[in-house]
Amino acid sequence: MENNKGKIRPCVDFLITQKCNYRCEYCSQSKKFYKNTLHSSDETIEAFLKFIKTLDKDFEITISGGEPLCHPRFFEVIQEIKKQNLKLSVISNFSYPINEYKKIVDIMGENLNELFVSFHFSQVKNIDEFKNKIIEFKNYKPANTKFSTGAVLSDENCNVLKDMVEFLKEAGVNFCLQHMRIKNSYVEYKEEAAKFLAENAAIEPGRVLNTFSKMCNAGFKFLLIYENGDAYRCYSSRFNKAHCLGNIKDKNFKMFDSAMPCMNSKCTCPKPISFNMLDLKHSNLPLAFLFFIKNTVFLPYLILKNFDILKAKLEQGRFLKK
Repeated sequence: MENNKGKIRPCVDFLITQKCNYRCEYCSQSKKFYKNTLHSSDETIEAFLKFIKTLDKDFEITISGGEPLCHPRFFEVIQEIKKQNLKLSVISNFSYPINEYKKIVDIMGENLNELFVSFHFSQVKNIDEFKNKIIEFKNYKPANTKFSTGAVLSDENCNVLKDMVEFLKEAGVNFCLQHMRIKNSYVEYKEEAAKFLAENAAIEPGRVLNTFSKMCNAGFKFLLIYENGDAYRCYSSRFNKAHCLGNIKDKNFKMFDSAMPCMNSKCTCPKPISFNMLDLKHSNLPLAFLFFIKNTVFLPYLILKNFDILKAKLEQGRFLKK
């Protein structure tokens, strides 16, 4: 199924680790809030490498974390992705030496679809060094590899990001300004930051669309795999039992065979809309309500299972509001 925006881009997101060498105050995975950060085990890695061999060759793989480069088997994993002739995107905080990022290019070649790097002002010790790495990687990467930089806006880093935007424009590097969220709610900025956001970031489509019961290919042409091997339909599905696809290490793991109705009133996952997964012209309200009932029954279990994550988000929210 295709929606009215064009061809679907099949994709698998693998969060290979929760560990990170940064301590960003707006990240709930930071050790400031969340203590149980883990790498993918060897068992999970082997299951993932076995799984990607079953994918159609039009699937893209995105590896993120945490900080994916801190996983000891990161380069081994991307070598296997290249062997399967799949496209790869990597999301990194760009804190490692430039040669590590060049190594990604050397392994993947034209199969490197994108490197998306984050600029975290409170963590970057030398901004000029960060900029020099941007230029060096841009000149090293294949012409078809997309190179983007993202940053989370705050009232405190607004002026620094203004300078970074100008630098990236001159360098010809894509820039993505991100609206800070606290427990899925967007923060309200002071006048200067609010104006900067309005001038440099489009409103996310999922914030204005009513998506409940609309048919979506997430779970069929997209899935999210956490570091422990748990697989979900999308980033919004951790508390939707009907959208849990099992664990890739277990026999119960299975992707959907077709599009299924969305369970969210608003799409809060970054992939379905941008990768043309969502079909707003078709819906299945009866099946959506059956999913809703199933999720309601399992909600206490899901809350208990994800208690540490919920606690981290609560502590993060309290901290940021101060």
